Amino acid sequence: MQHEEGFELKEKIQSLIQLDSASVRNNIDVNLLLKSLFEVRMLAKQMYPNNKALKMILSKQDLFKQEQIAHTGATIAEMIKDHAKEISLAIDLGTFNVDSVRDLNFTNVVREPSNAVQTDSSDSLSPSETAEKVARIDLQKVNTNAFSTFILAILAGALIAISGVYFTFATSQIIVTRTFTQIFGGLLFSMGLIAVVITGAQMFTGNNLGIMNIVSRRLKPTKLLRNWIIVYAGNFVGSVATAWVLYMSKAWTNNGYQFGIKALMIANHKVSLGFIDAFFLGIFCNTLVCLAIYLAASGKKVSDKILAIMFPTAAFIAMGFEHTVANMYFLSFAVMIKNDPSLLSAMQAAGVTVDTTHLDFMGIANNLLPVTLGNIVGGSIFIGLMYWLAYMRKNKQNQI
Repeated sequence: MQHEEGFELKEKIQSLIQLDSASVRNNIDVNLLLKSLFEVRMLAKQMYPNNKALKMILSKQDLFKQEQIAHTGATIAEMIKDHAKEISLAIDLGTFNVDSVRDLNFTNVVREPSNAVQTDSSDSLSPSETAEKVARIDLQKVNTNAFSTFILAILAGALIAISGVYFTFATSQIIVTRTFTQIFGGLLFSMGLIAVVITGAQMFTGNNLGIMNIVSRRLKPTKLLRNWIIVYAGNFVGSVATAWVLYMSKAWTNNGYQFGIKALMIANHKVSLGFIDAFFLGIFCNTLVCLAIYLAASGKKVSDKILAIMFPTAAFIAMGFEHTVANMYFLSFAVMIKNDPSLLSAMQAAGVTVDTTHLDFMGIANNLLPVTLGNIVGGSIFIGLMYWLAYMRKNKQNQI
């Protein structure tokens, strides 16, 4: 019974979102539309009584006040469509590509919604649908309770740290050329971001796309900032915990401490960066990371998401861009091992010299600050805001 009601609700919402506003010409059409929307509201309220976002949306009554209906039929239709989209977003049905439906007969849409349902057999979403989906996913992340958010953030930090371990192991010896080795290592590092996206873990850099909901007025800035703080802290805990487990396992001592030597070299390079360098490397990095997440959202299959993530991730790793969550692991692990006597002896025997002067907590902070700021700019502005301007700027809604 609930399944049938769910299908009916989705069908009704589809018919509202996909209608042609120009076909609304008189009060009879408007009344039919309002009746259809009223049915959607009542059905959604009945099926999702504990959905807080939905309650906020349903509490708005301006749409139904007679003094607000002093507009053309087409304008009212647009208001109703926007309201239907809000409901769809709140109950996680997604939004639909209105531009793909221009020739629907209004009477059929309202009175026979089953005739308006479009079957999408494509393997990926359209660009505009992808933008809406990315915004919807990030809105869900922000509305997740604080405890679950923190746990998911710890998991994301751990997953990225594990991919950092994998990268260090793979690149501790040169394969053919240094460039090829970095690209190969980057492809392996993408394992972490793939796992984060597919499992729904929360990563600070990925959540920078939440800016799309701020400019759409679906979300208050303070709520997104709260999410960022919780996720950043959870990512740090997960990254450092993974680094500690690796340190205690002694796996980094294998093969004549080659792993440990490589780990120190990676970290030393990062703490040697100036503020400006780290900031702009952070911009480049999270532009590619958020692009990978954005591309993954357009795919409907797990294989699509994996392929979408691999190459942007390999690009930022191969070119040495800076990722704040990855750096939480790389730098904290280096601090743990830098004074190990056996490692220092192995470095001396290999003729490798690494200046560990700046490998301390202050060095970590001096790297993470500019990298974090750069990541925010790259993800929020160069991906989130740009795609919002391209596809979503006309779909502003009230803040949740």
